[in-house]
Amino acid sequence: MKHSITIALMLFTMAAAPLPAFAELSPIEAVAAADDLAKKGDAASLEAALKLYLSAAERGAPWGQYNAAEMLYEGKGAPQDRARAAELYGQAAEQGNPWAQYKLGAMLMKGDGVAPLPSRAVTLLDAAAREGNIWANYELGDAYLQGQIIPRDLTRAKFYLERAAAKNNAWALLRLGEIYRDGLGVTASATDAKTLLEQSAVQKNAFAMVALAEMIATDEPARARSLLTEAAALGNADAKAKLAQ
Repeated sequence: MKHSITIALMLFTMAAAPLPAFAELSPIEAVAAADDLAKKGDAASLEAALKLYLSAAERGAPWGQYNAAEMLYEGKGAPQDRARAAELYGQAAEQGNPWAQYKLGAMLMKGDGVAPLPSRAVTLLDAAAREGNIWANYELGDAYLQGQIIPRDLTRAKFYLERAAAKNNAWALLRLGEIYRDGLGVTASATDAKTLLEQSAVQKNAFAMVALAEMIATDEPARARSLLTEAAALGNADAKAKLAQ
């Protein structure tokens, strides 16, 4: 009870003048207090939250490191600084935080705010994927499927995408649908492709809606047009172009 009262008083003080005595809070308490401040969303609260996260990060708290990185990546509480965000993601990743591994892996894969380093990206994404991170599985599977940054490997692409799709990730379902539609490393199956695209489209994935509409245009023209209309309403340029034809 004493700790909760202390944190509440600290939050009140920070809201008025965000210069807290960070040392009074343990790293865990600092992260919890920062979480509450971040939810408020106003500039002063975000600035105070970032300071608390950084205070916890400096003392080795992985969630302090991760959340501070998130804020700096987005430019919340301070000017955007993706290079610094990458450093903090790296610190949390070294402690086994799967979300930090995923975020840093994605940055290194694409050269997002840092120099691209695909080999390190694969290692990080695989580590996060093994811990069940859905987005790490999707990111790595898509990279192997596209073959633009790392060599194309359809077997590995399918492996990672299936793990993400098993947890109903709309983007992984879309990519698997494309794999079965085009017979990429598998026997082409319109039935399987449609099933996967349906599962993605029902989650409002506009790209899946367009892909499914193309597959059923001949047999189900009315539904195909309905899918394109819905995708266009979501802002999909390809759907708008097809409707205008």
